[in-house]
Amino acid sequence: MKLLETGPSPRGWHRIQTMLECPQKYAYTYETEGGREKTVSPALIKGSLMHLALAHHYMRQKNREQGEDPDEWLPPKQAVEMLSIKEGGVWEEHIDTVNNCYDEYTAYWVHDSFRVLAVEQLAYVKIGEYALTGRFDLVMEDSRGGVWVVDHKTTSRLHANQRKFYAISGQLKGYAYMARQHYGARFKGVLLNQIQHKTPCKFARIELPPAPNLMKKFPQIITDAEERISYLQKSRKPDNYPLAANELTCFTRYGACKFLDRCQWGYKKS
Repeated sequence: MKLLETGPSPRGWHRIQTMLECPQKYAYTYETEGGREKTVSPALIKGSLMHLALAHHYMRQKNREQGEDPDEWLPPKQAVEMLSIKEGGVWEEHIDTVNNCYDEYTAYWVHDSFRVLAVEQLAYVKIGEYALTGRFDLVMEDSRGGVWVVDHKTTSRLHANQRKFYAISGQLKGYAYMARQHYGARFKGVLLNQIQHKTPCKFARIELPPAPNLMKKFPQIITDAEERISYLQKSRKPDNYPLAANELTCFTRYGACKFLDRCQWGYKKS
């Protein structure tokens, strides 16, 4: 039985987002060695493990629907345990939390009737001379033949503002942009598959609200970011890219930027 790879796509939105957030953060992440370190944030670890559990859940469902052997892929909870042990350290502390939440998730959505078209599907689109890729968590077909891209979002607490929060997500607008080109008129939209992993676990699925102006400008957003990346790569050394120097950028809902000391002091404090 196999373990799925659920990592980022090769030219995905996150590199664009990082440039838009802070060019210096982009340089430290993508232009220097050791910039993309192993995840140690509890929130991100739990998110990664829940994504893996759901990827295996829906991959096994896809195999059953297509008359193939579901045991080609590890059972979801076994996959969580295997990856956690492989990564080691703090990852193993979250096995029970994620697996218990997965059990509640499957019980909550036990009456799902959609058909699975793809899991962890790599998508690609060309915008001008630039390539943009994405990885769809789940692509499903409803009873009328409509196609939906589903993005799993884990959180410690579900709240109403998340609908507005994700409505302007460049990542999700990028998914809609790519899916529309790939599936044409069959594509109906992006669904947020929201999962509260903190007890009591809660679940919700919402259609991503429209943002027509953002969708109209999306190709220009990609082009502007890529052109700035190209310009800075040619004109600056990686430790001398422009700094955001903004407390709202340097400190996010996930905590301080991991390069904060380097920007503040010129080196990483021990």
